[in-house]
Amino acid sequence: MKRALAAMVRFGGVGILGLQFCAGALAAPLEPDIQRQVREATFEVVVPKPAEESIRYDKPWHELLPYQMRADKYVSVGTAFAIGDHQFVTAMHVLIASFGDSRGEPMLRDAAGKLYPIAQVTKGSVDQDFAVFTLANPPDSVAALPLNEKPVLNGTVYAVGNALGEGVVMREGNYTSDTPEEDSGRWSWMRFSAPISGGNSGGPLVDASGRVIGIVRAMRTTENTLNIAVPIALVKRAPDGVVSADTRGVTGFAVFDKTRSARFKVDIPAPKRFAELSQAYMKAADEFNAAQLRDLLAENANDTFPRGSGSDRLLHGFYERSAPGIVVQNGNGDWVITQPHYTRLDLGHEGWQDSAEFKGYLVFHRHRPEGIDPAKWYADPRMVRDLVLKASPGTIHVNAETIKVASLGNPTEDTRFTDGWGRVWQLRLWHVTTWFGSDWMMAFDLPVPDGSVGFEARAGALGLAGQIDRMKRMTGFFAASYEGKLSDWNRFLQQGPLLPKPLAEPVLKVDYGRSFAFDDRRLAFTYGPELQKIEPGGRLRLDLAFQHAPAGDELRIAGVVAYNPDEKTEIDVFRHGTPAESGSEAVKREWSKRLRHAHPYDGVAVSANDRQIISAIPGVADAQPAPEVLYTFQYRAETGTPQDQMKAKLDLLMQAAKVSEH
Repeated sequence: MKRALAAMVRFGGVGILGLQFCAGALAAPLEPDIQRQVREATFEVVVPKPAEESIRYDKPWHELLPYQMRADKYVSVGTAFAIGDHQFVTAMHVLIASFGDSRGEPMLRDAAGKLYPIAQVTKGSVDQDFAVFTLANPPDSVAALPLNEKPVLNGTVYAVGNALGEGVVMREGNYTSDTPEEDSGRWSWMRFSAPISGGNSGGPLVDASGRVIGIVRAMRTTENTLNIAVPIALVKRAPDGVVSADTRGVTGFAVFDKTRSARFKVDIPAPKRFAELSQAYMKAADEFNAAQLRDLLAENANDTFPRGSGSDRLLHGFYERSAPGIVVQNGNGDWVITQPHYTRLDLGHEGWQDSAEFKGYLVFHRHRPEGIDPAKWYADPRMVRDLVLKASPGTIHVNAETIKVASLGNPTEDTRFTDGWGRVWQLRLWHVTTWFGSDWMMAFDLPVPDGSVGFEARAGALGLAGQIDRMKRMTGFFAASYEGKLSDWNRFLQQGPLLPKPLAEPVLKVDYGRSFAFDDRRLAFTYGPELQKIEPGGRLRLDLAFQHAPAGDELRIAGVVAYNPDEKTEIDVFRHGTPAESGSEAVKREWSKRLRHAHPYDGVAVSANDRQIISAIPGVADAQPAPEVLYTFQYRAETGTPQDQMKAKLDLLMQAAKVSEH
């Protein structure tokens, strides 16, 4: 059953380099007096359950858990044991897992259920994975376990610890070998064959005399007979008064394959209270990660969009889809827009979500259901999230019951972020706290007329700041058109502070049944119902493009597409810039045709994809000097529409058009 809860329940297991931190299981024989001494010196590491979970479910389900699990006011996350006069030790990763945990600080619990808060961490090592600490009001009767710093290879050993929150148990095996530390072999881990399971991390590995030879650290994820322990000699040799880290960090960025490697080195003076250590370590880690990402992007600035190879082609084109695309560097080193493979989720009442996984992010386009006021959609992230959760197929299985997460509640933070292209994102953070875990959901929502597009991810408290920084930078590589019904547009344009820079000044004027007008001061055109019905249900898409500009690269409107579903007619106006030198020959040939007003840009209709299309370019053919920008005007109708009707419609579109950019 615990396996069925794995999607939402965390028992302290974290996978690194094919390892899974954990341990514990069934009892094995040791001398009775030795067993008693070992058990008395070994404690569960627990964190308190929250008074109330931040998540809401569609039905009660906690009563389906085993009595011990649901009745316990604490959650077991690991094991610790006594090694000296009021000194205790555990695996450092057991403590790090609780850094920033909203449930509370870890404590030790003895077999009688008595709790002992951690007083101070006196020394430790992140890379060697141990922490030595004292307790507030420590137990008087506990004798420290004796230590053996020179264990005999192939000797009998016992892995001791908390077995999945069900009490301290022992299991027998052998000390089989040593294996070099993964980074550069600075020390050796111990390998042993005693089986272990979740919750045993930080427990003692003892020899047949009950002497500690190591700290249970991790198990191989592929087999449970080659498990890993920290040699107790490392703990004894480590200097007092410092918690250190000296690990290799590799930093990447989702839009390209380049990475940056550096050592994360920090010495935090000790002793420190748990909260002080947590704060100091997270601050150092956040600063390191931020610097690594900043340096990675700086080192590759001249090869990164909008400067890198292939950027010119994007800066001379535009994106024509409402589903989001991501600007990425392809295998040839060129910058292109890729669109993930989307899966549709029905939100009801004509609403839907298209979503796709992209390098650890969920990218989405959410189309607002009918009947929901746009202002409420943009202002009420809980409502939107609840709609998605209700429609989601994701479930939790407990015994024979199926449970769904119904709500994450209101976000803990709801702010705005303006990206480098002038688009206004709504940044929502949910601090998700359950009995079994505490982490964060981060969502970047970009308001669009028919709903929102964006991306989201999850992170723990350790790494939260870095993930937010990373996602803010990711917004600059996000491509999306703005689309919706004309009625959607009228309400969207009333959301002043949420509008992107290209729409900050009025560009649209729609008078139902009478006129449609567009004017962005580079292009202006207007038409009436004789060209296309102007109704609330008509659809409009504005395609935005990353473009070169005298003051720097910027986001501009490069396409206007108006579609009437009743008439099945479409009006298109597209901006085309001089092709980049690196542009394809096909793009350059098409540009030549536009300059010459050659077919199909000569006002003669063609058939394509069961549609009649007629196109023309304003101005004089083969103008000198050659313009750097041209606009294509198109009218599309059903197949079989006569040429004279198509030409008349095109003339209506172009008769009041004014192009101020050349």
